[in-house]
Amino acid sequence: MRNELLKGLTDEQIKKVEACKNSEEILALAKAEGVQLNEEQLAAVSGGGCSSTRKCPMCGSTNVERRTKDVQLKSGSNVIAYDCKDCKHSWVVY
Repeated sequence: MRNELLKGLTDEQIKKVEACKNSEEILALAKAEGVQLNEEQLAAVSGGGCSSTRKCPMCGSTNVERRTKDVQLKSGSNVIAYDCKDCKHSWVVY
């Protein structure tokens, strides 16, 4: 796991991150803990910094590209957009 992901987290939060099985679980954990991930942390999660690779929910392909710009909602949550290069499906992760 890349060090960028763990910067600024408590020991308890680090243990929870290490118990996550994929990047979706890490993003859900960050939201539940009220932790705002910075650009480096988001890149570590969605860009392969974790043990799993982002997969398209439609076709299962790993030929996925993260859009360069994240959107922040009024609630403070980040939205990350992805595009599948194989089936052209687009989706977002909150």
